Amino acid sequence: MDLINKFKEDGYFVIPNLISEEKISQYKNLVESDYLKYSPLHAGYGMKSDHGLNDKTLEKVVFNQHNKNILWHDLIFHPQIISLLDSILKEGSYNNSEPYYMNNNSARCPLKGNPGQQLHSDSRLPGINYCLIANVIWMLDDFTKTNGATRVVPKSHKIKKFAVDGEKHKDEILITGKKGSVLVFNANLWHGGGPNLDGNSRWAYALGYARWFIKPSFDFMKNTPKNIYDQLTDDKKALLGFNCVPPKDEFSRLRRISQVPEIPENYNLPK
Repeated sequence: MDLINKFKEDGYFVIPNLISEEKISQYKNLVESDYLKYSPLHAGYGMKSDHGLNDKTLEKVVFNQHNKNILWHDLIFHPQIISLLDSILKEGSYNNSEPYYMNNNSARCPLKGNPGQQLHSDSRLPGINYCLIANVIWMLDDFTKTNGATRVVPKSHKIKKFAVDGEKHKDEILITGKKGSVLVFNANLWHGGGPNLDGNSRWAYALGYARWFIKPSFDFMKNTPKNIYDQLTDDKKALLGFNCVPPKDEFSRLRRISQVPEIPENYNLPK
């Protein structure tokens, strides 16, 4: 079964060893450094919910790598992954040609004692015909049975309801793999991080790619520094959503998709 058909049938696929150990070492150094630098400055996570996904007390998280170092863009725009996403996220649109963009990116590492996440889906609309959001998980550490590897329920992207809070599904499986591998799955797929039993590091760089009309997790027009923006080609700017910004009014533009990338506001990361 090829990767696209496996994605449609099971809701996910894994590609092993897609980036080198040397690259992985670079990304690990970056993410650990950014965690120490920026996590004390994060805004509060708001009210805790019954499903517990907002509780970050037993995990390390870094958000918005796209605005911190241009090296992350090698993963954001990885040509093999983008080629697959072109088939997945354009299917069913007008002439199978409407754009998609990266609408979320963050890195997560569960700490020892983390009980694992509630099974959940990220698309907000279970059981729809076409994939609206595809998640790409880059394994920056080995994913093992004891350090919090991702759990999925194969074929659950076709189920027209949400996973029940607190329940483990009988068909749930664990996705283990070597660092440098990548997991790609339909955001409708029931999934969740596993429990970290041994305390070993398990960093994952998680990217969400969505059809152009879906709202992003953060406003890239307001959080992309000029020095990063200026290094991007127009194609890369489009994949970051700079062509999908709605017009301010009817005097500036009439179409919701712009033919040229919009220029973001001035932005500097906190010191």
